[in-house]
Amino acid sequence: MDSEPIGDVEVPGENREATEGIGDAGRQNGHSDGVTTAIQENGTEDASLGLKRAATGDGEADIDQQTNEPASKRRKTGPPQPKNPISTLNELRPGLVYKTLTVEGPSHAPVFTVSVELNGQIFQGTGRSKKQAKHSAAEATLRSFLQFRNASDAAQALGLNSSGVQDFTSDVSEVSFGSSSTPGETIPAAAGSRTVPVAEASSPTPASTPTASASPGPSQTSKNPIMLLNELRQGVEYQLKQESGEPHAKTFTFQVTVDGQVFEGTGNSKKLAKAAAARQALSKLYGVIASTPSAVLHHMPISTMPNLHMPQTLADNIAKMVCDKFLELTSGNPTLAKRKVLAGIVMTNEENLEDMKVISVATGTKCINGEHLSLKGQCINDCHAEVVARRCLVHFLFSQLEKLAETAEKGVPEDSIFESLEDSKGYRVKAQYKFHLYINTAPCGDARIFAPHEEEADQTDRHPNRQSRGLLRTKIESGEGTIPIKAGADNIQTWDGVLQGERLRTMSCSDKIARWNMVGLQGALAAHFIDPVYLESIVIGSLFSASHMYRAVCGRIEQTIQGLPPPYRLNQPRMNQGSSTESRQPQKAPTISVNWDCEESQLEVLNAMTGRQEGENSSRLCKRKFFTRFMNLIERLPSMTEVDPGAAKHLSYGEVKALSNKYQTSKRAMISGFARAGLGQWIGKPMEEDSFYI
Repeated sequence: MDSEPIGDVEVPGENREATEGIGDAGRQNGHSDGVTTAIQENGTEDASLGLKRAATGDGEADIDQQTNEPASKRRKTGPPQPKNPISTLNELRPGLVYKTLTVEGPSHAPVFTVSVELNGQIFQGTGRSKKQAKHSAAEATLRSFLQFRNASDAAQALGLNSSGVQDFTSDVSEVSFGSSSTPGETIPAAAGSRTVPVAEASSPTPASTPTASASPGPSQTSKNPIMLLNELRQGVEYQLKQESGEPHAKTFTFQVTVDGQVFEGTGNSKKLAKAAAARQALSKLYGVIASTPSAVLHHMPISTMPNLHMPQTLADNIAKMVCDKFLELTSGNPTLAKRKVLAGIVMTNEENLEDMKVISVATGTKCINGEHLSLKGQCINDCHAEVVARRCLVHFLFSQLEKLAETAEKGVPEDSIFESLEDSKGYRVKAQYKFHLYINTAPCGDARIFAPHEEEADQTDRHPNRQSRGLLRTKIESGEGTIPIKAGADNIQTWDGVLQGERLRTMSCSDKIARWNMVGLQGALAAHFIDPVYLESIVIGSLFSASHMYRAVCGRIEQTIQGLPPPYRLNQPRMNQGSSTESRQPQKAPTISVNWDCEESQLEVLNAMTGRQEGENSSRLCKRKFFTRFMNLIERLPSMTEVDPGAAKHLSYGEVKALSNKYQTSKRAMISGFARAGLGQWIGKPMEEDSFYI
């Protein structure tokens, strides 16, 4: 039996656990956890005093000798202290024995390693004292078997309200079982919080084999991540790994090592970079999401989507891969490295979770000026980063189709992300491949306009314009920002009207992402060959509000969308905020947009005001280039629409798109769904733009 010194007295492990049980009994009679704390930390005299008070069961009569106030009143001055993990584990599995395995390090700074055995499994913990090491071992033991049967059990165990449906126009947010009812109060299980003691856990269940239905949400807190990590792992040190950028806009990268694992964070300041590294450590080691109050996940109104929140580690990996790729592509060229919005798409392989590939990277915040519209499909109308990143994905999909055609012609085995459909007419992306979108800030429009500063807004009427939530919005020509579409207005854009000075209107990125979640990412041309391709998840860098983001990309139309022909559907992507966030940088947005995809070796630089490369060269992502590639493929691959290759040569770009029947039906259903919901009329470009031939 192991023993631990308390003051000058040796208290055997079993007896000490019994005293902790007395402390719990005292709490049931109106006492705080201070009894146990006194025994463990304050020496013999305080321990005996704590035991005396616990044994009497008459805490209300105790008088503080200095303040002359009842002890119960004194205790109410602060929040109730959570149980420590040793006490919690003793309640669930009494009689466990802690053994000191090793004591390493110098005498003035020893490091203890303690183990505890449960059901044949040995769990270890380290710390600068035996108590810390035992805490760590108890934490590891608790994490190994605490599981919830369903979301309601988790909510009950966490003491949170999981009922009710949120009104998107309401200013009162309801939290999910994965967030704290009072931001900042949720403490991770490893710190000994109320999220740990689950009496319902009748039998240990290995953490590596959770059931499909047991998917409790993560704990979430608005507490400073650096402070919280320091409380859990005292003495952790942060190391500056990289410092880049111009003097007025530097980017810092810090690393922190916890339990032999290295966590990395990036930010516009050293503080933000350290906080990002701490967030990753908290998420990986303790399952805690440390976010700002406005970023706390809200209860989602869709009961069919319990797994809205994606794993933090995956979100951070996606964000890091896109950011690192952009830094690699623009290193040594500060002009190209300047950007406000960065977006990218990452492909994962579920058969090999480490097989992650950056498909595309893009920057940009501008749209084309009306006088530069092209009648030959040679310009990019919308150079916002997420829109260009999606066009890069289309470029990648066409490249994969071309490789498919080439292997079929040569008779060699297929090495493609596609597989043939059952009727051998067309293809679909293999089930193991998933696509994830990263944007360093919330997409413009409905997802962003309401996201910031809600916590500081006036309580009586936080949003006078809250009824405009969900409305379709358009980008402003020659500027930044979006404006709502006026109900009942003439929303048809004409070619001569734009050329005469009418401001060109382009749908916001929030609206376009919502469209992708219905008609797919592949576009109308590729839809001739492949089933729709949907986003698996969306990762946001800053200005992330789960409720606003969910509403913008799929929630606002879920009740009114009708008539989507299978396999088209309303996609509901998972989402999360990356640990590394960027602070607001007041600066003029660059007029260039850069893009890259994995099928190309070089960055392409576009003038966002003209939608072309410098020198008036057309982009590899323009309509005309895609149409040319389609015409080449229609003669080599079987299509789902069975378009005759000979007849297609005499059709315009718009006419070929119209022959993609299911895609066009889905698009019409999307437009009708928005109109039926009273959110406005979708605005398209002048029809003359699609009337060109190859």
